[in-house]
Amino acid sequence: MEATAVRPRRRRRRRRRRRLLPLVILLAALAVCGIGILFSILIVLGVDIYRQHTYTSVILPDAYRITDMKAKEHTSYSVNGDNTDYIYIITVKYEIDGTSYTDTLQILQGTHFATELHARYLADNAPEEVLGNLYYSEKDPSHIGRYGDDSLFVE
Repeated sequence: MEATAVRPRRRRRRRRRRRLLPLVILLAALAVCGIGILFSILIVLGVDIYRQHTYTSVILPDAYRITDMKAKEHTSYSVNGDNTDYIYIITVKYEIDGTSYTDTLQILQGTHFATELHARYLADNAPEEVLGNLYYSEKDPSHIGRYGDDSLFVE
């Protein structure tokens, strides 16, 4: 009699496991997605915090000069295919502690900010005021950075 009572219990256990299997798979998939999203957020925050701590010295708009601003097509390649953006490459000349430096910045072309900056550059109407403060690292002043709408920590 015990042998016949054991078989229905086993069947019930198997049925329960079969019903729970899709739920376990769904939870595992959600966990993997959640970890991926969290990891991406940590990378973005880490890069921005690094940039905030690296580029600490300020160059005011009246201390640098935009010497060139060219439109360029930029194509990035990925698994999903090609992605073409149009950017402005801005050449900036500045001086720190008596040494003259030249570096470039890149901004997307289709924004209101880029349109205003380019119009003022063409009219030679103080485009540096639009670009705002630039930042550099005291360890390596040959590279500049910018905090703006593209930064998580807007100054």
